[in-house]
Amino acid sequence: MDRVRLLIGSHRWLMLAALALLSLALGSAMFSGAGFSSKSANSASLTAGSIKLSSTLPNQAIVAASGMKPGDSRQGTVKIGNEGNVAGTVTLEAFGLTGAALAAVIDLKVEDATGKASQLWSGKLGSFTSLALGSFAASTTRIFRFTLSWPSLSNEASLQAASTSLTFQWNGSS
Repeated sequence: MDRVRLLIGSHRWLMLAALALLSLALGSAMFSGAGFSSKSANSASLTAGSIKLSSTLPNQAIVAASGMKPGDSRQGTVKIGNEGNVAGTVTLEAFGLTGAALAAVIDLKVEDATGKASQLWSGKLGSFTSLALGSFAASTTRIFRFTLSWPSLSNEASLQAASTSLTFQWNGSS
């Protein structure tokens, strides 16, 4: 029986010794300061879309209005396109007005003549500043008609040989 107790007792010590070694091994692994990390990289590519306006009359007069007199009316058309790859908002702006006296008499009408004509603006040439034309889809073209009219009742002698000019600029943003 002493032998059995000795075996049981020694097994207990062996068991305790094994647990102690296991605890020591686990503790060393947990507090060893070893760090594990993993990294993965993905690359991305981005290309911005663009709006690019084109005109059938670059740097030219839209309306040939030379020699007008009271009662005359002249018109011209221009095609404005978006050659870009995204839709964009287009605005028509005017600057550089000369000959304010005649510009205060001449009537201007701007129409979108792409399909069924629709009037976008009407008033005196000298009062035109800007006009929002809305969104132009990518790869589309719209036709605009400009009409200049000199009312027949505006025949003041002071306007003889008068001239006026205005520069129109088309601006697009996406």
